[in-house]
Amino acid sequence: MSQPDSFAREKILQSALEIVREQGSSEVEFATVAVRSGVELETVEYFFNSRTELVGEAQLANYFEMVEPHHLVLNRIENAESTGDESTFWEAIEQSIEMAWASGQEGQKWGIIKILLDIWIDPFSQNHFSELLDIQFERWISVVDKVKERGWIDSDIDAAAMVSVFWSASVGQVITAGSSFLNVSPLATREFLLRVVRGRSQHGSTLN
Repeated sequence: MSQPDSFAREKILQSALEIVREQGSSEVEFATVAVRSGVELETVEYFFNSRTELVGEAQLANYFEMVEPHHLVLNRIENAESTGDESTFWEAIEQSIEMAWASGQEGQKWGIIKILLDIWIDPFSQNHFSELLDIQFERWISVVDKVKERGWIDSDIDAAAMVSVFWSASVGQVITAGSSFLNVSPLATREFLLRVVRGRSQHGSTLN
C-alpha cells in the first residue's frame, strides 16, 4: 500500500469523533470508521496502532471543542486584568464559574468522566492532554496572581491551590448533582466561590 496522505488521517479522526458523539466511544471500531471515512481498513491501521489510540485522540478533540467557550471567557478575563477593567473581570469570572458548573447539571453529566477516561487510557492522548491543560492552568494561575497584586482578591489566596480546587470541583460535581443534599445550582456555587476568592476584599458581586 502506498503511503496515505495526512488528509486521510483527519478524515478518519473526524469519523471516529462523529461515532463517539452519536453512539458512544464503545462503538468505535476500525472497520466502521473506515467505511464512514471512505478509506481502506489498512489506512486506518496505518495511522492508528490500536482502537484505544483512535478513541483517545477522538475524545481529545471532543474535549477541547467542548471547552472552547471556556477558553474564550479566559481570554476576556486576561484582557480585563491587563486593562485594569475590574467590572468586566468579575463579570467574566462569574460567567466562567456558571459555565463550568452548569455542565454538571445536564442529563449527560457523566459524559465528561467518560471523555477523560478514554483520553487517559491512551498514553499519547494523555500526554498531549496534560500538556495542553498545563497551558490553561498556567494562564489561570498567572491571572490570579496579577489580580492579587491589583488588590481585587484576597492577597493571601494561594493561586495554584485555588485553581486546583475550582477545576477539580467543577468536574467532581457529577457525583453530587442530583443529591437531595448537595445538588447546588450554578448560581449558588458562583456566589460561594466569589466570596471565597474575594476574602477581605471590599468589592461586591457585579451580579445579583
